[in-house]
Amino acid sequence: MEIDFQKKLKILLVDDVQVHRYLMSSGIARINPFVQIDQATSLEEAITRLSNGTYNVVVSDWSMAGGGGDELVRWMRARANFRRVPFIMISSHAGHDAIIHAFMELDVDAYVVKPFTPQDLYKKIVFAFDKRSKS
Repeated sequence: MEIDFQKKLKILLVDDVQVHRYLMSSGIARINPFVQIDQATSLEEAITRLSNGTYNVVVSDWSMAGGGGDELVRWMRARANFRRVPFIMISSHAGHDAIIHAFMELDVDAYVVKPFTPQDLYKKIVFAFDKRSKS
């Protein structure tokens, strides 16, 4: 995979499991050390961070205690200033129905099924960022 280090990406990772956040952030940082990564542990914290900052991409787990990625993407898409921010959903749901629901009803830009490699996730991040940047 060729990395475009000119992309100054700022990513918000949202997951209620600390080891998952660590694996995602350290994996992405190994691929592209110039990416800025912030983390949120809950839906509430993610909304606070989004309200107080600017992110190029949001990566969120679908299932979290207290509200999941589905609620976060609905919150984002209901606000004009977040409608164009790429959203990548992380899930253990590999079934076609879950994936179709994520794209058609939730308006996610990419879907990553657990387990995944940092390279798989980074490719989805770049793809989603490029897709939204061109539209």
